[in-house]
Amino acid sequence: MPQITLSRSNVESLVSFCEAAKSNSFFIAKDHGAYVGFSRGPTPDKQCLFYFKGCDPAKDADFYDNARRSFGGDDFGERLPLVDLRKALERPATKTVRITVTPRTIRLEAFC
Repeated sequence: MPQITLSRSNVESLVSFCEAAKSNSFFIAKDHGAYVGFSRGPTPDKQCLFYFKGCDPAKDADFYDNARRSFGGDDFGERLPLVDLRKALERPATKTVRITVTPRTIRLEAFC
């Protein structure tokens, strides 16, 4: 089961980025790597992306194989409501948010 754990700071950055873009959603995607985030264009200044471990094309030589092994061969993108991240941030004790992807579900959990 692939999962990514975002720090509170990561979640705050993503929520701020989405709000500045006037978006009520963020996404999970697997195409050129596998990541959580939001994008307004192809350049880094227009993106707020957090890569699953081993799936970052800028850092991981085997990113393609790692993403394929974790998520399968087809590319995908799934939009998720930004309100879920906002709710996690409403709790001052929240330190991390973990997103877990299974073949049938995407689960978001906040941890203190």
